[in-house]
Amino acid sequence: MKEFKIGVGELISFLYASGDLSSETFQNVSLLEGTKAHQYLQSKYQSTDDAEVFIQYSFSYSDDILITLSGRIDGLLNRNDEVMIEEIKSTRKNIFSDDFALNLEHLSQLKMYAYMMMKNKNLTDILGRVTYIQLSDYQVRHFESYFDVDLLESFFTESIERYLKWLEKLYLHYERKKETIKNLYFPFDTYRRGQREMMTAVYQTMMDDDLLYAIAPTGIGKTMASLFSTLKSLHEDNQKIFYLTAKTQGKKVALDTMDMLHESGLETKTLELTSKDSICFLEKRECDPEKCPFAKGFFDRLQEAMEDIFDHETLMTRSVVERYARKHMVCPFEFSLYVSYFVDVIICDYNYVFDPRAHLIRYFDEENYKPLLLIDEAHNMISRSRDMYSSTIIRSDFIKIRRLANQMKPTIRNAVKKVLDHFALYEERLATKPFLSIEYPGDELIDVLRHLMKKIENAIKENPKYPKKADVMEGYLSILGFIRIFEYYNDAYVTHIQKLEDGDITITLQCLDASAFIHDTIKHKAYGTVFFSATLYPIEYYQTLLTESKGETLKIKSPFDPNRLKLMILNQISTRFQDRSSSISLVSQTIKRVVESKKGNYIAFFPSYHYLNQVLDALPKNISCDYFIQERDMSQDLRDVTLDRFKTENQRSQLGLFVMGGMFAEGIDYVGDMLHGVIVVGVGLPMLSEQNNELKDYYQQKFDQGFNYAYTYPGMNKVIQAVGRVIRRKEDYGIAVLIDDRFTTQTYQKLYPLEWKKPTIIKDHEHLSKELSQFWETYEDKK
Repeated sequence: MKEFKIGVGELISFLYASGDLSSETFQNVSLLEGTKAHQYLQSKYQSTDDAEVFIQYSFSYSDDILITLSGRIDGLLNRNDEVMIEEIKSTRKNIFSDDFALNLEHLSQLKMYAYMMMKNKNLTDILGRVTYIQLSDYQVRHFESYFDVDLLESFFTESIERYLKWLEKLYLHYERKKETIKNLYFPFDTYRRGQREMMTAVYQTMMDDDLLYAIAPTGIGKTMASLFSTLKSLHEDNQKIFYLTAKTQGKKVALDTMDMLHESGLETKTLELTSKDSICFLEKRECDPEKCPFAKGFFDRLQEAMEDIFDHETLMTRSVVERYARKHMVCPFEFSLYVSYFVDVIICDYNYVFDPRAHLIRYFDEENYKPLLLIDEAHNMISRSRDMYSSTIIRSDFIKIRRLANQMKPTIRNAVKKVLDHFALYEERLATKPFLSIEYPGDELIDVLRHLMKKIENAIKENPKYPKKADVMEGYLSILGFIRIFEYYNDAYVTHIQKLEDGDITITLQCLDASAFIHDTIKHKAYGTVFFSATLYPIEYYQTLLTESKGETLKIKSPFDPNRLKLMILNQISTRFQDRSSSISLVSQTIKRVVESKKGNYIAFFPSYHYLNQVLDALPKNISCDYFIQERDMSQDLRDVTLDRFKTENQRSQLGLFVMGGMFAEGIDYVGDMLHGVIVVGVGLPMLSEQNNELKDYYQQKFDQGFNYAYTYPGMNKVIQAVGRVIRRKEDYGIAVLIDDRFTTQTYQKLYPLEWKKPTIIKDHEHLSKELSQFWETYEDKK
């Protein structure tokens, strides 16, 4: 007998959502705000009333189908000895305007709960109401209904029959998925060294709902290992794999891996999520149904679009999503979010899981699904986690909001002035010191921001057709994001006030340590998590700053012969900031020796653009190479053109002058003759600044690891990433030259990856040339 477990909210949304995609849909009502509004109304319930009542109703649809419906009723009220069901909906709309009406989806949800209650309690009739609460002032409006069980029978039966057609399709997919996963074989004849070890650990982690940190070197096939073993661990229909990566290239590798598994017989649905701004079809994003044809009537076309892509696609890349979105005239971003409910693997950025302003509520605030998390390039997560729990407001943005809304009635000018007055409080102090750090932003700032939000909400309600509404809403959403982050403010936060070079002022809620928030998501909302990267050194640093020192660890040796990388250290040179002017000539001479030792492609990585340009100016004019330079804010197209130059045959050496930790230093496979060697100038320390020193002081006080956590470890990670560009396949060989005396100190030697065996200490440039010559001769002879 087939058993279908159906959530009422999911069924009703599937069947009865209709109309336009408006600002209400774009997660403007956060879970926190909605919950507070619900709790406000529920706090006024009588002693005989009940809130958040779980309800379940099971019945046999046919001889071979059992259906269990479940949900949670907002309120079960006792009014004049009669039971009344209440559904609460929070909104930013003006609920008292003439065109405000009871939403079909909300009424249908109330009907479903009414029918389930009557069947469970053997009632013939029941009262119900949908209650709308305005978030701006908590005013309410009720829409009451009287329900008869016999009259609701046809509504209930028709709803179940319509939804069952989709469920049968979904059920067949789940059965095929389980069958093909069971029969799926590893798509290669042999395992790479370390690959099976990682697969075993990942599989066990997912089966045990555990947490793992894996140092997975380049070449072991970590993407295939993690996805294959996680797929093999799936045993419940509501499990969903999230493959998280920060880079476009990381997404591509994951998509290619799933494509290969599909070619090997796997039947799953895989979806790539792309940011709203990137995938929007309009030249300028305007999430307004009056201006965007893909938002107008969105819900009327959504179901057909979703079933179309589900029926015909297995690998739903960005281009595939865009094609179906254009075909059915639906917003590609919101369409992809909806499709995600029905796929098995989601490939996306970290923020869809961890950012409190952007995470996917259905997966990480509700209990319908069991997410399994694969977090690639996890060395990026510490800085990203701090960013995701930080937020900034800028004075000029409020001046812009005031200008944009100057024709709105009621006016928001006084509310904006109160915010600007708060910025002005810091003006005098910033005149002598352009950066201030305080423990708490002050309740007054938050109060004036909330006041401004309410004024904007009221103005929008009164001016729904305002020409610059989208621009005003953009400013509103930035304030909303700031307020949301404030809800997390604790001892791991400080507030930064900074005067920019152009005179503008920023106020930032700066998170210094997001480990408690990240760990909470993993512990309470995920069902198995693996952080993996080639450069999680030292692994305890990542455990501490991501998951409060929790998690198992796995360190895998590189599958490549360590002798194929000639690692050399010039420890006679200091690249410290105060020594850089005296180091420039020595660094430029080192680069010249390297690129002239053998015709090939080389990269010199620098800690800053300024240092890069200083060395560029000092490079000998007779150096035998062509070179190209990374510039600030380099476009993706120019990056691709630069990379193409590494792939072309050239008459003489080519040299890239790039910045550590930038777009050329991570997530790129320079395979074969694309790259023969790297020169890493310095230990990659983050820039000395008041912000980084603040991190140092916090880490020192909390972990007794101030300088290491704020400077040493993040810097060394960039160095290891840069060196890791050289050997990408077992056939590759090449050189890496590290320039700085600190590389031979005990502090840095402890951070060497397992495969960095006995680097050669270079005495002078003659010694460097000799070592280079011997290495190239050795491997040229082996060709």
